[in-house]
Formats: sequence, structure tokens, C-alpha cells
Amino acid sequence: MSESKPRTRAQRRRSRQIRLSITTSIFLAVVVVLGISLSNGKASSASDSAGVVRDREVATAAPEQDKGEGKDKPRTTSTPKAVSPPDAEGAMDPQVGIAPEPTSATSVSAEGGMVPVISRVNTRDRVVFLTIDDGYAKDPAFKAYVVANKIPMTMFLVSNAAAAKPSYFSSIATVKGSSIQNHTVNHPNLKTLSAAGQRKQICGNATTEKRLFGKTPTLLRPPYGAYNQTTRSVAYQCGMNAMVLWSASMPSSKLYYGSGSKLVPGDIILLHFRPTNGVKNMKKLLGIINAANLQIGSLTDYVK
Repeated sequence: MSESKPRTRAQRRRSRQIRLSITTSIFLAVVVVLGISLSNGKASSASDSAGVVRDREVATAAPEQDKGEGKDKPRTTSTPKAVSPPDAEGAMDPQVGIAPEPTSATSVSAEGGMVPVISRVNTRDRVVFLTIDDGYAKDPAFKAYVVANKIPMTMFLVSNAAAAKPSYFSSIATVKGSSIQNHTVNHPNLKTLSAAGQRKQICGNATTEKRLFGKTPTLLRPPYGAYNQTTRSVAYQCGMNAMVLWSASMPSSKLYYGSGSKLVPGDIILLHFRPTNGVKNMKKLLGIINAANLQIGSLTDYVK
């Protein structure tokens, strides 16, 4: 075997440099590993803390869902309660003022085989009367509001329109003081018709409404307020007691007066069934009635 030669100074220096380099690399590797571990630990801690905060927020917000405000309401085994529309079922409007029984009634009688024509009730009672025409539109919110607030309405219905959904009008007629009356079969201008044509319209309506609602109407409102002496005579022949016009009207959101600039006792107000805004317009009208210190009476209680 040959003996190894002694290392030179340069070789020894290089060997030390290699060992130092290896040691430094190992140290740096350890530092990097420790750094990654510490970083993951902090992130995990932060995530846990955030989770606790979110849990607290959910716990705080959960009771609000009992008010129906949560989008994902927890399931329940109890039967859900029906939510009533605003100002409809179970919501009495403080503006509604219903008149007591009348102190006197207007007696109507035919003269010469013709029904009398009424546009205002002669009374000292501080009452006005709500009448509503046609029946083509059947807004459920309006019906609910009128029934819930027990507002007496005299409905002059076109029988063809009423026949499409009689239950809608029957519901309103359950309110004390309300009634269903005659507005012809299909809403023609009666002045343009012969006596036979007017009889078909007026008597035909009376027959249909008797079949639909169980009662024969006794009051006639001619479409457009248009009538002649033949109309009065035919109305009498068809069993009507009076022809009812109006002294104020509210076609949409504005009230128009036949004379003067305010409502007075005995006024008959003309309305129409509308597809929308019926509740809104009715509230406005109730405010006007209240401001005049008036109440709503039943037309059939005052016109006998």
C-alpha cells in the first residue's frame, strides 16, 4: 500500500470552505422550514378566529328570520301562518267612518208609471254614499280592503261582467249595508235604444242578478247617466223603485263635485271597479270624507 501524501495548505483551506458551505446550506434549509411552519400556524389561527366571528354574526342575525326577513329561513314542523296583505285582511283603517242607522229615510214612489230620479239623498244626517259601477275589473286587494273595513258599497253591476266571477261581488255584498243593483246587461247608452231594447237591458239584468245573487235589484243606474222618459217607464215595468245618478264622482284619484267644492250630507259618490290603485284611491276618498266630518251610509237604508 502506498502512503497518502500530506495535504497542502491550499487543500486544507478548500476543505474548510466546503464544510462551511454545507453547514450554511443546512442552516438555511432549517430556517426556511421553521418559517413555513410558523406561517401556517398563524394562518390557521386567523382562520379559526374568523370562523368564530362569522358564527357570532350568524347567531346574532338568526332571530331576524322570525320576522320573515331571512332569505333561507330554517325549516320548521309547525304550520306556517298566512301573511295578510297590508290594509286588507285584519287591518282596520282608522279613516273608515260607518254611519249608524238613519234617523229618517227618503220614501220613493213611482208617478205615472215612471221611477223617480235621485242624484242626492235629502237628509240632515252627516252621511255620504259610495256607489261603484260596472264590474269588469276585479282587483282582489280592493275587495279585501272593503270587506275587512266593512265599507258599505252599492254596486251597480253590468250583468255580463258580474257573471264572469259572481263570487267576487258576493263577498263585497256580505258587508252590512252593501247591495247589488242594476247597470244593464252590457252597458249601452239607453237613450239610443227603443223601448224593447231598453227592456231587454234592464229586465235582462234583473233576471240575471236574481239568478247569480239570489236577490232582484231595485235600483237602476243608466250607463253614462244617459236616460229618457222611456227609460223611467221601462225601469218601473222591470221592478225598479228608483233611478240613481250621482252628485260627485271619482274616476281615478281625483274627486269631482257636481256643485260646490266640497262634500255635503246626502252626496252620492260615483266610483268604478278598477284593475289597480283601488285601495290607494279609496284611502284618499276616505280622507276627504273624514275631513268633511262625514260618514259612509248605506244607500238602501236611506232610499226606500
